[in-house]
Amino acid sequence: MGASFSLHLLGSSRRMQQFMQQLPNAVFLVNQEGRIVEANDRLLHVTGYQHEELVSKPFSVVLPYRGSMEQLYRELLKKEAETEQPVEVEWRDKQGKSGKTPAMIMVQQADQPLYMVHLFQLTKEIDYTLSQRFLQKLTNETSLGVVILNEQAKIVEISHMACKLLGIERPQVMNRHIDQVFAGIPEEHRLIKRELLEGVKLHNVATTWTNNKQRYELIVDANTLQDEAGKIVGAYVLFKDITNLRSFEQKIERNERLAMIGQIAAGTAHEIRNPLTSIKGFLQMFLQSFSDNGMMRERSYTEIMLTEINRINSLVSEFLLLSKPRDVQYSLVDLNIIFEEIMPIVESQALLHGIEVKFASRSKLPMVVGDNELLKQVFINICKNGIEAMGGAGTLHISHHIAPEGDKVSIDIRDTGPGIPVYIIDKIFDPFFTTKEEGTGLGLSVCQKIIHDIGGQIRVSSKGYGTTFHILLPYL
Repeated sequence: MGASFSLHLLGSSRRMQQFMQQLPNAVFLVNQEGRIVEANDRLLHVTGYQHEELVSKPFSVVLPYRGSMEQLYRELLKKEAETEQPVEVEWRDKQGKSGKTPAMIMVQQADQPLYMVHLFQLTKEIDYTLSQRFLQKLTNETSLGVVILNEQAKIVEISHMACKLLGIERPQVMNRHIDQVFAGIPEEHRLIKRELLEGVKLHNVATTWTNNKQRYELIVDANTLQDEAGKIVGAYVLFKDITNLRSFEQKIERNERLAMIGQIAAGTAHEIRNPLTSIKGFLQMFLQSFSDNGMMRERSYTEIMLTEINRINSLVSEFLLLSKPRDVQYSLVDLNIIFEEIMPIVESQALLHGIEVKFASRSKLPMVVGDNELLKQVFINICKNGIEAMGGAGTLHISHHIAPEGDKVSIDIRDTGPGIPVYIIDKIFDPFFTTKEEGTGLGLSVCQKIIHDIGGQIRVSSKGYGTTFHILLPYL
């Protein structure tokens, strides 16, 4: 009676990969035509093949057998019946080296049969010693990024965390040269470089890495691996993701700066406003007098001075918002009503600049906890920034989604402008930092403080074309 198995994972190649990785043996899957359709890391590790070098190739590249897979399967079944134990087969690695190992083939009986080939003793190389067991644990289950290179600069081991941080798939990089893995990235910008094999060492080096999905702050260690004679036979790279720690440190630094500015604001704002009030009153009197006497040039000068006085007052008002402590009035706020009230303002501002506004979340927003008027200020300010960033053409998109954490709603305001350069994106929330000739540099700082005070966050993303502000608010 033939050995068979029931396989219900074929709907997802990723589930099939995960299933085969959990098996303790070197395993590969062969279709009816005798071609390999999947192989686990253990087989790749021992044979030296890359994943794509095996998939779609005849099974004979691993098992040098002249007949079909069905014939081999039947032959092994017959011998197993005679010996009552797995039968040895010949296997061959990428370099052409051959050996023998006990094997067992299981078949899925279906219209299109699949053969799962287990090669038992090929796992001894990676399971034999305690240190190798530790390496397996290190690469599979820890939060540490681990990459091991051989002397040809090929990746012979890589941890799951390293794959996540680098934005790569493990089967696609195993036994592949780093020049292939990081093709298109200049050598000086690579996280893993060939110079590591020349004896270059790294210890607690802080760096950043951006894959297609996310930017990471990393601490990197690297060194060479030598044999008994001291010859370099490989290298390793270890890196730890400290993105959250760096973000926390930056938040503390920003809060300290805001606290200092707040103390200055609380002590000086009223002292500035008192004389401004007097100056503004006298200027208004002069304005009336100049008008009555037909002194139009003097009137125009006075109007300019009044405009500047109002600008100073506006700056002082923003300054006061940064002072601490500030008593925020918490209440239930209907975001739909807020946007109904501010959209005419946003749309009229956009019209003046030739900008189109698309509001995808009309009447769909949840209730949040916050301050009604301050939230209006935040949304108007960020929409205004987006409109001005686009110049005379573009679209302002307003939408929302539930944040991955599940406890906040994200109001997303996206422009189609030129984007924010990488070298200043970390500074845009700093007080007094601005790229506008007439800007005060306090607008985004004030917005950030308002949102933080109600337990929310502001995140920004910009990838060279367009910028999106994500305003995350606790919702009900």
